Amino acid sequence: MKANETNLQEIIEGSKQYIIPMFQRTYSWDTKQWLTLWEDLTELVDEDQQYENHFIGSIVSIPINVSPTGLQQFVVIDGQQRLTSLLILLSVIRDKAEEDGLSNLAAEINATMLVNSFKSGEEYFKLLPTQVDKDIFKRIIKNEVTDIDQSSGLVKCYNYFKNKLNDLTIDVEQLKNGVLHNLSLVSIVLSPDDNPYLVFESLNAKGQPLTEADLIRNYLFMRIEPSEQEEMYQGYWLPMQTNLGNSLTEFIRHFLMGVNLHVKQKDVYVKVKQQAEKANVIEYLKELAVFATYYDKLLHPEKEANEKIRYYLKRIQQFEARTAFPFLLYIYRDYDTKKYSLEQFIEILAIIDNFIVRRYVCNIESKPLNKMFGSLYNQLKPFSEADSIHELKAFLQVRGYPKDTEVLHELKNSPLYGSGDKREKCKFILSVLEETYGHKEKVGLLDATLEHIMPQTLTESWENELGGNFEDVHEKYLHVIGNLTLTGYNSELSNESFTTKKKYYAKSNFELNKDLVKYTTWDEQAINNRAEKLYEKFLVAWPYLGLASVKDNDVTGSSPRLLFIGDETIKVKVWREVLEHTLMFIYKHRLDYYKELLKTRSLLILIEKTAEMRSPKQLPNSHYIEANFSEKSIYTTCKKLFVDAGFDAESWGVEVEIK
Repeated sequence: MKANETNLQEIIEGSKQYIIPMFQRTYSWDTKQWLTLWEDLTELVDEDQQYENHFIGSIVSIPINVSPTGLQQFVVIDGQQRLTSLLILLSVIRDKAEEDGLSNLAAEINATMLVNSFKSGEEYFKLLPTQVDKDIFKRIIKNEVTDIDQSSGLVKCYNYFKNKLNDLTIDVEQLKNGVLHNLSLVSIVLSPDDNPYLVFESLNAKGQPLTEADLIRNYLFMRIEPSEQEEMYQGYWLPMQTNLGNSLTEFIRHFLMGVNLHVKQKDVYVKVKQQAEKANVIEYLKELAVFATYYDKLLHPEKEANEKIRYYLKRIQQFEARTAFPFLLYIYRDYDTKKYSLEQFIEILAIIDNFIVRRYVCNIESKPLNKMFGSLYNQLKPFSEADSIHELKAFLQVRGYPKDTEVLHELKNSPLYGSGDKREKCKFILSVLEETYGHKEKVGLLDATLEHIMPQTLTESWENELGGNFEDVHEKYLHVIGNLTLTGYNSELSNESFTTKKKYYAKSNFELNKDLVKYTTWDEQAINNRAEKLYEKFLVAWPYLGLASVKDNDVTGSSPRLLFIGDETIKVKVWREVLEHTLMFIYKHRLDYYKELLKTRSLLILIEKTAEMRSPKQLPNSHYIEANFSEKSIYTTCKKLFVDAGFDAESWGVEVEIK
């Protein structure tokens, strides 16, 4: 590796060409970076400071070959945004010189700094950007930009510097000299023995920060043979980049998380390196590309051809449930490869939708779901396709999944309507409830607006309608589901009396409104009554996942079937096994706490069996426990021990069968 401080003229003069590999990101500088470069330059060419230099960053390249025509070619490893911007700035100065009648200066800039005058074809250009940017860049250098090109970032750069230059009175030759001589650069030229991607990832260049996806792309393509790079880029990486855009890094993170890797955003590149180093890079890239098509549909359900799948993807998307994407990615793959049937895949989507919506309605935080969904696919692996759907329901039931009684309580008492996206979610829930009536024809849900039956601003007639405690009723029930509906008349209804509103509701196409006509008055009792009726519809749309709704500690007379503990799913037949597995989990992961249990003789855990034990059972670690406890005692004790040992309560649960 050779590194030296230099300037732009020394980098590009002579018979040279710099090639930006097709796998590098496209031009991405914008006003922020252009302004910094422009201010650096204009400060330098001030009459009093014309001999000062200003460091603007580095250009890292590696020589690849000398062409038969004698052209020395370099691949740009880093600094392509900076180099591209500088050459566009030179083309602006060239064109300004031509406009000002300085034809010789314009010709000099063009012939020595922008093109290789005696070369032809692509060798003619000093710089060849990535495949996507190449043609537009050529037209800028040849001063042949068209109206169609105006949306390009390269052309926007040209226009930005052109406008800046038109506002200056500085001599264009002085400005040209400033660009070529006074903007200081560090040129790092690698030797064939240097590892280019190690150099690349260690650089912290001044400019647009690299995303994790940028680093991953460069790492993968630097390990692919040059003869295969274009095919791999065009066929696999570019479609991913185009379809996913700014979500590309998040996709790769979710791809990694789906196989039980808890990955932070900043660690995505490192984790990909660890995986790709052990794999065939081309096969790894192909696998990424396949999963990217599934992720694209998760983000854009309209791209899914199947109507039923599309319907549930839209429902999941409505609640921005990206925490479930790591799991859904791999389930999508299993459906695509025929492991799951269409019906099974749709059932899984419906289960995830059910889980997310019921938790949302009950105001349960979604943050813990990141880790849970990351491990979920692996936990279902041991089961057959049919069994895995049953296990999925069982798994989710003990992961903060609300019981029916909780849902009813929240629907009656908690605000469903609110600001921002909460308003859209509220409309969506009411729209789904409307769908449960089974309309044969579309009823215009998309154009519907949310309506508060009891209005947000009370009039005197509404105060009389609500009764003496109208302020309390208004504050408590204004935004609950019982007081909300869908209508096409929102602006017309506004603060009208309930009697007037009922006339509109009677003419509505929405079944949600037809029931409102039956009420003679609208008060606290009416709102609660309607909430209970909508709750029944809610259970049609999002029914409880289990066969029975069992309270946390109400397991009397039940038989355990599955124990969910940490990231493990363990089949059990009797409650004693729940106790044994819970204690052994604590023994394995919280030994200090387990030893405290031994000291206190808690649960009669002893090193040796004693006569005072009525029903001693030996653990795998040779210790003994008393196992003669009721179902409820074992359930509550195990859960308490698990939490007291320092684990999250949501990471322990039991699926039971009621006898």
